[in-house]
Amino acid sequence: MTALGNLLWFVFGGAALALTWLLIGCVFYLTIIGIPIGRACFDFAKLAAFPYGKEVIRVTELKGKSNVSLLYRVFSWILNLVWIPFGIALTIGHLILGIVYALTIIGIPVAIVHVRMGQFLLAPIGCRVVSQEQATASRTANEIEARLRK
Repeated sequence: MTALGNLLWFVFGGAALALTWLLIGCVFYLTIIGIPIGRACFDFAKLAAFPYGKEVIRVTELKGKSNVSLLYRVFSWILNLVWIPFGIALTIGHLILGIVYALTIIGIPVAIVHVRMGQFLLAPIGCRVVSQEQATASRTANEIEARLRK
């Protein structure tokens, strides 16, 4: 079912959305300081192309907070502050699309995708798009590690 949903999404708009974000990411990569934002754009393109079966997870959740440097976390936080004006506008747009699709009842799966995209776009720096299985495995490993520390 996930493969069918991803195929339909890709054909009916996901490809164009993903290509747009890939191009935006390339523009950010041209500036040295914009590389983290470009990376976030590439991750969003991955989510925009095939959203079903994917999950957005913070790098600190993915690798464990102790495995992510303080400098990286601070730099991500600062870049997210710079991104916020764009993120708010993009998030509102995706939330509106989500509401419109949810009103059609049959569009509820698409509405859920737009809400997830809106959450990602609010503060994308320091997030990664991974499979749901990988996200669950990372969270479980972090939980076990936290229990062992106690």
